[in-house]
Amino acid sequence: MTTSSQDPRRIDPRLREKYDVRGPRYTSYPSANHFQELDSERVFARWRDRNNLAGDSGLSLYLHIPFCRKRCLFCGCHTFVTSRPEKIDDYTRRLTQEMRLAAGIVDPSRNVRQVAMGGGTPNALSQGQLDGLLDNLRSIWTIAPGAELSVEINPRTATPGKLDVLLHHGFNRFSLGIQDFTPAVLEAVGRDQGLMEVDGVVSHLRSEGVKSINFDLIYGLPGQSLDSCLTTAEKVISLAPSRIALYSYAHVPWMHAHQKALERIGLPEPELKASLFLSMMDRFMAAGYLPIGMDHFALPDDPLAKALSQRTLRRNFMGYTAGRGLDLLAFGASAISSIGTAYSQNEKGLADYASGIDAGKLPIARGFFLDRDDEIRRELILELFCNFHADLDSLSSLFEIRAADYLAQDLERLAELSADGLVGWDEHSIEVTESGRFFIRNICMNFDRYLEHDPGKRVYSRTI
Repeated sequence: MTTSSQDPRRIDPRLREKYDVRGPRYTSYPSANHFQELDSERVFARWRDRNNLAGDSGLSLYLHIPFCRKRCLFCGCHTFVTSRPEKIDDYTRRLTQEMRLAAGIVDPSRNVRQVAMGGGTPNALSQGQLDGLLDNLRSIWTIAPGAELSVEINPRTATPGKLDVLLHHGFNRFSLGIQDFTPAVLEAVGRDQGLMEVDGVVSHLRSEGVKSINFDLIYGLPGQSLDSCLTTAEKVISLAPSRIALYSYAHVPWMHAHQKALERIGLPEPELKASLFLSMMDRFMAAGYLPIGMDHFALPDDPLAKALSQRTLRRNFMGYTAGRGLDLLAFGASAISSIGTAYSQNEKGLADYASGIDAGKLPIARGFFLDRDDEIRRELILELFCNFHADLDSLSSLFEIRAADYLAQDLERLAELSADGLVGWDEHSIEVTESGRFFIRNICMNFDRYLEHDPGKRVYSRTI
């Protein structure tokens, strides 16, 4: 196998330009834009097939809270702006009913090893709303001892009381949506928060014994410069989160019209955007953080770092995870479940979501059933995307194929990427180089059979 370990800080700008195309982020394979209408009873049949599996790894639960008090201009999430408590009350009541409906199909005695609340802004809920929803969750599902319970927090709207409710219910990982610490950048994107709010949330959580704190950042926003991003990086390091997500801003105004406003302010050019990431990466690594997957960093004792060292890192609709093999059951408007070989997504609109629940039905709008080829390619792409390595011999054993032959044409398409020093392979394995990690989306795209059918669609964000 021939590989290159070129320093990623010295990537030829011509490679950045060459591979700056549109492509999936591979939170799933196939990507969610390929989902279609399907018979929900067939989905439920596949869910039931997972109930009595020998060696069941367990469940991961996701609760989507789509509410925010205002919309940030960079947002690509499925959210609704509201300050009406009765609207949130109605939604949380239906979330509980959805969980009960799902527990009539998925065995509720299966061990839940991960719970995540995302949005939107989960702490848009009041203390009482949070407490009631989480009481109901625990009454329906079997939360395993030692389970990871995580929640996304907007520091600006966090309060000690809300944090204490989450702590009371066992939440042990908190992800703080910071994005940037530069006031001018936050003002440009419509996000009103500062360092003091973040510092206060971190101090409160640590005073209660919480060690697992994540910071979410975004690069590629209007007004960001090398100096401002490095200043943000230094502030992050001073607060010492255990995990950092450094997301590339995905500019897709044809999907989220409010993003169009950022074009009038001005977005960083691709070369500057790449430099922002690489410079912040250098600063985080110098501070002792390890690079994880495409856009995460973690301290060496974090579960993600340990999973990467053991090549067991995984990725799902919630991001990178050490919970390999878990079926994901998701609740709420737009939420996507992944159980066995079935993906299913709920209705996106609040009215359509509510109508389904009120009729006593799970509000599934669309989804996808994987065939055997999909399963093979999903496994390969996840291995490459998460661990930058794919063991073709293991893939052969898992699916009773000779992977090098099965994927022969796909491997041939890696030739140009290999010539550029980004990936190497032989009949036993595929290895992504240090430089290639920056282009991992481009590498995985060579194994995506669905891209042949939509190469001209502007549905994806840019890979660089």
